[in-house]
Formats: sequence, C-alpha cells, structure tokens
Amino acid sequence: MLVELIQHNIVKKLPPTNLKEFIGEFNYIHSMLDDIKQQLYDPSMALIRQLVTEYIIFPLGSSLVRNRIPEHVRSFLFYGPTGTGKTQIVRAIAHETKSLVFDLSPSTIDNQFATSKATTETMVAMVFVCAKEYQPSLIYIDEAEKIWPAKKKKKKGQKKPKKNDMTNPNRIEKALSKWRTKWITDETRITIVACTSEPHEGNKKKFKKFFDKTIYFPFPDYTTRRLMWKTFITELEGKLKTDFPLSTLAHISAGYSAGSIKRTCENVLTEFRKSKMEQRPLALAEFIGPLSLCASTMDD
Repeated sequence: MLVELIQHNIVKKLPPTNLKEFIGEFNYIHSMLDDIKQQLYDPSMALIRQLVTEYIIFPLGSSLVRNRIPEHVRSFLFYGPTGTGKTQIVRAIAHETKSLVFDLSPSTIDNQFATSKATTETMVAMVFVCAKEYQPSLIYIDEAEKIWPAKKKKKKGQKKPKKNDMTNPNRIEKALSKWRTKWITDETRITIVACTSEPHEGNKKKFKKFFDKTIYFPFPDYTTRRLMWKTFITELEGKLKTDFPLSTLAHISAGYSAGSIKRTCENVLTEFRKSKMEQRPLALAEFIGPLSLCASTMDD
C-alpha cells in the first residue's frame, strides 16, 4: 500500500525546514495593551512556534508525551493570508519529528483513485492504515476550503452540481471523518494539518466539527518585521551600516507577509550589488522600489 501511495505522489518528502527558521518574537507590548476580554489580539510568530511545539511536535515526536497530553488533539487548521508561513511550519513539523507525510491536498489527489466512490474511500483508508503502521505520521491538506466548501447561492441558469462527482475535491470529506475517528486515538502518533488562505470560502460548521484546534497566521508585527529584514539581508550576504534605518523599513512594510519581505531582499541583493558592497553599503532607497512591487499575498 505504501508503494502504491508513493507512486501516486501521495506520500512525499517535503523540503527540510527547522522550526527556528520561522522568524519572529513575542509581542509583549501588544499583549499588555490589548483587552483580551473585548477582542483577541493577533498571535505573535513566537507564540505560533510555541503552540505548534506543544500541541503537534511534542506529541508526534514522543509516544510518552502523546499518552500524557491532556487534550485529545487529532487535527489542526492553519489559516491566514498567503505568505505568512503556514506551509513552512508544516515542513518544519515533518522535519523536526521525522514524520512520514501523506498529502491529500486537492492538487495532489486530482484524478487519483477517482473512478468511483469506493476507490476514493479506499485511497483514504490506505493513507490511515499506512500512517498507523509507519508512525509518526503527518496527513497534510492544503486548500482546505475546497475539501469543506461553503454552500453558495445558486445563480440563475447555473446547473446543479452532480452528486458523487469524482472530480470534486470534497469527495474525500466523509471518508476523512470516518477514518479519522477510527484510526487516530490517544495512542497513535498521527496528526492531520490542513491549511487555507481563504477560510471564508470554507464551511465554518464543518471546520469546527472536524478540526480540534485552529491557529491563525497573521501578517508579521513591527518587531518581527524588523527582525526579518535584518535576518534575510544577512542570510543573503548583505552588509548593513550600524546606522541603517531598519526601523523605517519595518514601518513601511506593515501589512506585508514574510514571503514579500524575503522576495524584496532577493530582488535587491543581486550579484552585481553584492560585488559592489565593499565600496558602497546598501541604502534604504534601494529597498523601497522592489517592496512596492511585491504584493502582500505571495505564495508560502
């Protein structure tokens, strides 16, 4: 069964990523100023790392922790704008726990085991059987809004969707719920992680019913953006003067994702600029143009 899933690209190896590469700090000032009784503040990147470590990495990586964890956590939903690091965290989970990754994303299962309802259920069953046999296992679902879509009002002249349409990604929805209950217990080290950049396109009731916990991935706050600029520039062999206005860059990049900031640094730090850096260090103006061209909705 495992060989067949590998041949269909459902079992795959994700690029290795360390959790520490998800850059960010705790936002102490934000958490102290906001009244959490009135409105919850956005989680900081450091808080997201902490939640992922406690609820996913520790239980997956250690059978002892899995048996002693107080909550029965089987499935997680990561949601937030594109480019905020959801896919990066999934890669980090797989790398840190050395988990076998089963990809049931719509783009992966398209035309796979799609001849009938029975073959679709067989595919999902094979995933869970192999996941239990080769623990720890991570079942990954991208574009979760397509698996659990929201009901939309029918437009005039629009045809009714066919029942049991094998081209529709939500064909695995019932099978997932069925086999999750049967195979994921307090003893098994199997976790389902789904991601969505468009949670409004999904069915909220079904999300709440299927996922035990949700984690919101916001755009980075000021302190995290400042750290990102410094880290990405340094990693790309950029040289900054001590008086370089990193704070100004952090201010003008409000609302931009980590992906946008990293892409901006890559566009600025070309081989030509790096070769001339000893004669002339980087200037703030060199970043403003590429930053304005980078949309805040870049791929993870």
